[in-house]
Amino acid sequence: MKKNIRYIVIFIAIFFISIGADITFRIMLPAIVQVPKNIKTVAIIDRSLPDDEIRNRIEAGLTLEGIGQDKLGTQTTLDGLNDMLQNSVKFKVIRTNEAMVGQDLLSAAFPEPIPWTTIEEMCQKYGAEGIISLEKYDSDFIITGGKIGMPGEGLAARGVATVNIGFRFYDLASRSIIDENLFTHRMNWDAGGGTILETVGSVIGRNDVIRKVSYDAGYMYGQRISPSWYYVTRHYYRRCKRDPDLAEGARMMEANDWDHAIEALNAALENGHRKVKGRAAHNLAVVYEILGDLEQAREYARMAWGRYKCRKSRDYGFILNERIKEQEVVEYQLEEYLQGE
Repeated sequence: MKKNIRYIVIFIAIFFISIGADITFRIMLPAIVQVPKNIKTVAIIDRSLPDDEIRNRIEAGLTLEGIGQDKLGTQTTLDGLNDMLQNSVKFKVIRTNEAMVGQDLLSAAFPEPIPWTTIEEMCQKYGAEGIISLEKYDSDFIITGGKIGMPGEGLAARGVATVNIGFRFYDLASRSIIDENLFTHRMNWDAGGGTILETVGSVIGRNDVIRKVSYDAGYMYGQRISPSWYYVTRHYYRRCKRDPDLAEGARMMEANDWDHAIEALNAALENGHRKVKGRAAHNLAVVYEILGDLEQAREYARMAWGRYKCRKSRDYGFILNERIKEQEVVEYQLEEYLQGE
């Protein structure tokens, strides 16, 4: 009996997988921080140098940090920020070699803001209207576990890499700090070796993990201040009781042939029974979202749920409502760029 139940569960799972599928594509989401439109060029500086080298050496001994780890980490953090903003149409970005003392390693708080006379000098030097300053940086690596495997399997170790990052964004025109963000980013790490020495060598090589988590943190801050691309996944229907038009439309979606997908799905919407119509309308909503026509997408999602009771379309309609609001913010943030196209 248990065996039969297991087969039934497997059959049901396969059945639902064959009916529906997911499609992934990119959308642009707005920046969290509203950057004034007068800021067209930003200069990136490093103000995270500790005010006491002895403290840095003490910290390195206590947390097993390699020599120069934080120095490499700060530069990699700025690499991530720079790379993200270089791909943005919001700003022109200047990566400077400016390095300033300012960080107090014994305090979790931000240092005092950079004097506005200094901000003005740097803006004039680099032709910028704003300064993005890395003002807090601390990395840590903790070994959380490990094991000795069976003979021939070697050793394994696990750890967590953590960086604490603090950025300030200075606006010269208003002489105000438009963003001050202190956050933590973590990444799990696994390593192993055939011998204890090899495993220890992997642990010492943790600098690569610190660099990775630092780069990601810098990139994440860039997404905070500039509209950015993100991947999203949407559900669509592959078939419904062997309806040829719905199946063809789904295949055209998988082939990125949107014109023929719309044609086939409209045929299914016109000729199919109620369930087919609902699924065709839902798929059309997904197609139009991919094409960037969010209003049309919302209309089809409403049709799929309101007229044909396609349940997944109800939640999808809420998602599209939020996307329309987000798109309005993106267009506002990129208004000057869009007008110049």
